Amino acid sequence: MNEILHETESLCPVCLKKIPARYERIDGKAYMVKDCPEHGHFKVLFWRDADMYVNWMQQGIHAPAKDRGRPEEHGCPYDCGLCDAHHSGTCTSILEITYRCNMQCKICFADANAERFDPDKEQIRRMFRTALDANRYCSVQLSGGEPTVRDDLPELVRMGKEMGVIHLQVNSNGIRIAQDIDYLRQLKEAGLDLIYLQFDGVDDEIYRTIRGRDMLDIKLKAIENCEKLGVGVLLVPVVIPGVNLHRLGEIVAFAKKHIPTVKGIHFQPVSYFGRYPGQTPPDESRCGLDDVLHALTEQCSEELVMDNFVPRKQFDPHCDFSSTYYLDESGRLICMTQFHQNDCDTEQTDFVEKTNKYTDKRWRIQDGAEDKAKTSPLMKFALRTLTHSFSISGKGFQDVWNIDLGRLRGCCVHMITGDGDVVPFCAFHLTSETGERLYHNLWPGRITMKRMGIDPEMRLGEAMELYPQAFQMFRQIGMCCVNPENENLTVRELCTNLGVETDSFLEAVNSMI
Repeated sequence: MNEILHETESLCPVCLKKIPARYERIDGKAYMVKDCPEHGHFKVLFWRDADMYVNWMQQGIHAPAKDRGRPEEHGCPYDCGLCDAHHSGTCTSILEITYRCNMQCKICFADANAERFDPDKEQIRRMFRTALDANRYCSVQLSGGEPTVRDDLPELVRMGKEMGVIHLQVNSNGIRIAQDIDYLRQLKEAGLDLIYLQFDGVDDEIYRTIRGRDMLDIKLKAIENCEKLGVGVLLVPVVIPGVNLHRLGEIVAFAKKHIPTVKGIHFQPVSYFGRYPGQTPPDESRCGLDDVLHALTEQCSEELVMDNFVPRKQFDPHCDFSSTYYLDESGRLICMTQFHQNDCDTEQTDFVEKTNKYTDKRWRIQDGAEDKAKTSPLMKFALRTLTHSFSISGKGFQDVWNIDLGRLRGCCVHMITGDGDVVPFCAFHLTSETGERLYHNLWPGRITMKRMGIDPEMRLGEAMELYPQAFQMFRQIGMCCVNPENENLTVRELCTNLGVETDSFLEAVNSMI
């Protein structure tokens, strides 16, 4: 008989409607199991190690929800902004500054391409302000698409730093950083703290499988240029069973050789959203944080042990883990973290300021450290723990098959949208089995929730763009006000002009979507 480990809420992978879900222990593994009245039964592997799942579940500290002044209307995850039901603060803010990209990775969560448009500088300024208003201590990551396709990226970095961003990263595939060291120099001079570098392994076979082309030489050159200019690099592998899960030790060994430029590794088990929807992924294609940790401790057993890794205890430990080391003079990683180190934390612990100030010190190149180290052996040791610090962390994102609304309400990694909303990363990029996104970021304009249809404050132009067939039907029956000349009106204003009830109009239009 299967053991129920935990009950929660999830979404149907097909229709995106909210449904009950539960975690079950089946043959020693933890599965999410859920049933949609319309689309049937779904069972997806979450963690292969059910005992580890239970152990980590017991580490969570669930703080009460904060009053955000934004009441729930449709309920989680349809009210992200953040609504009053959200428990966590903002630790990392992600700004999508372009949807263009110079690659075509099949696993792209943003489904980026060369034809899409960019927000302008004033829109990005508002996004920076939204992030800082959410939490002035949050780290900010400029993402996309590929941010380095923008020639004005140095200006955007400078803007963020001048506005008060403590730690600012650029998420990049490394192509332009490898090809144009002057561009990288401009980024550094503007105040860039870190390159968040896509790095899946040390073999081009891995890149051909995941990215569709050879990339290793580009990665090496990008790191070399960062080393020349004193820019810190975080390696970010997407981990896929049968592709690179069995070769994580090679990434650790590579990273050690490039300390202090390489500040750490952030593992991201593959998730199925964005450009990678489709039928329920089989168990063998699933990768959990437990798989990453078991692989690391098995492949690097002389330096890495399970007790080194600390789950994120605020809200849901299954979201991520972290560990901190320094590289001693013999070339060995010495751990500075332990699994139980945060056992004294309380529900009132505000970890954002502490975490990001620590991150900023560890992930930025420390200028002048060598001169200071000459003052005494103790100072030399102290500075080495800083200049040669090294982090190993991991983040388990959620997709439509394993989305857990309880976890989502504790998310601290948030997308900053064009209309000033703050949306949990996993909700923002959630993609149905048929490729339908829960959220759409429209430039210029506001974020819309496709599953909820049209809302009263949506501009008519946006509504017609999203749902042209519905509005074409209205034009055919003589509702001449529904035309591009009125595209700047809100739907509510349109209804007033038409002399019809807004709720009735929305019900009619949404029924056609």
